[in-house]
Amino acid sequence: MGSPPVVILLTLLVLAPEGLTKDYYEDSFYYEYDEDEPPSFQARPQTFTVEVGQSVIIPCDVDNLGSNKLIIKKFAAHGGKERLLAVGDEKVTRDRRITIERARLVISHARPRDAGTFLCFFDIDPPVQLKHTLDVQFAPSIRSLAPPEQHVPKGSTVTLECRAQGNPEPIIRWSRQEGPLPSGLRSEQGHSLTLEGVDRHVEGTYLCTADNGIGESASAAMTITVEYPPEITTEKAVVRTGEGDHVELVCLVHGRPEPEVTWTQDGHQLPDTDMDTKLYLPEGRTDDFMNHLSQIHVAHRHTLTIRNVTEKDFGAYMCIAENRHGQKDAIIQMTGLPKRPVITSSPIGGESNSYTLTWETESFYPITEFLIKYRKPHLDGWPANRSIVIAGSWETVSLKVRPVQVREGARHAMTHTLKRLEVATDYLTVVRVRNKYGWSAESEHFSFSTKKGEPGDVNWKDWWMIVNHAMAVLQSTSSSTGGHEAASVSLVLLLVAVFSLIMM
Repeated sequence: MGSPPVVILLTLLVLAPEGLTKDYYEDSFYYEYDEDEPPSFQARPQTFTVEVGQSVIIPCDVDNLGSNKLIIKKFAAHGGKERLLAVGDEKVTRDRRITIERARLVISHARPRDAGTFLCFFDIDPPVQLKHTLDVQFAPSIRSLAPPEQHVPKGSTVTLECRAQGNPEPIIRWSRQEGPLPSGLRSEQGHSLTLEGVDRHVEGTYLCTADNGIGESASAAMTITVEYPPEITTEKAVVRTGEGDHVELVCLVHGRPEPEVTWTQDGHQLPDTDMDTKLYLPEGRTDDFMNHLSQIHVAHRHTLTIRNVTEKDFGAYMCIAENRHGQKDAIIQMTGLPKRPVITSSPIGGESNSYTLTWETESFYPITEFLIKYRKPHLDGWPANRSIVIAGSWETVSLKVRPVQVREGARHAMTHTLKRLEVATDYLTVVRVRNKYGWSAESEHFSFSTKKGEPGDVNWKDWWMIVNHAMAVLQSTSSSTGGHEAASVSLVLLLVAVFSLIMM
């Protein structure tokens, strides 16, 4: 049986005046929903850009919602899978960072995987939808595609390569911990770096660094080690010393693996350790020998030290370096001879008939003698008659050094005045010096000239040479065909020379 109150209510509704029911429906439903108007979105499509860790709101605000259910989906960036996030007010995803607040999707602590396209839509016909794009920027990371350490042979080609991730896309730059790159640049841009014809100068640690302006840059390191046969240079090819002196012979040795270095004197191997010393020297002499000669090396610098030098220590010393890739040697000459002189005087003389020659040399012992040779330069192409010799043979000055010029020490500055030279004339000269052990090598050829003479000064030697030449031509042509014409020419030449002498 029906309930009496329900029957009474139905009866009232049937009998109620028309105006009563009309007012009820208008007050209760008309302003909430219009069956003829579909829902619409208040927002327009947008792109949101945030950095990792920030929060973002994806708006899906709606007009005329009615009984329709708002659906929100996400399509991952770069063609990833779609995910259903919410239907109506109900969140479907289990991600706790995502919440639904009044048709808005809120993402807290954004991550790179949150990037993509968000679709707000209603499952009605025709479809109503709104698309937003989320771009999540993050700091770069980088990894090397090459081994962290490479041992490569000299002359080979090495390619270093790195790959980086980040948003925006990072820029990769290459640098070298030890200084500039082999190209001379401080850095280069690109995913790879190629080193061609490598040698020891390109060894080191190379860095690929990724940067996109977000957060800190990221780097990966790769070390290049070049294996090569020994390379040797000497600090001095000739060491000048003397008895009682203390000298160091130095070889700079490079190689990979690190070469073993031995020393020899005139072909005889020298010991390098106490154990080696005992193999080479009688018992009781090892301490004395090690006080006289010792070897050390720091990094690439190998030094043979000789204390209290004796004459027996003079000779050719060789440092020999060897590793599995080869062998190399260099010679250091230890001598008591003077160094080749270097002429230091001005090439323009200040006197008409003399010239003061100055030079320097190095010698542990006093210079006891010097030798100067000088002459005029050869005059190419004149005279035509080759039987006449123009002055060009060397004049020699050899003198013992006066006691006042003898002095101890390595460097010696010396001087000598050449006299009876010709006015305004060019000369060539060379110098040698001597000490107790012998002569030095000759200096390089040096050109100098005397000062132009005063009016009235006559260079009789040169003019007499011209007259002599004219007379020789006159004699050689007087008996030949056309001799009278040639003799006339020679006579004219002779007269011109004599006239020139008189007019000077």
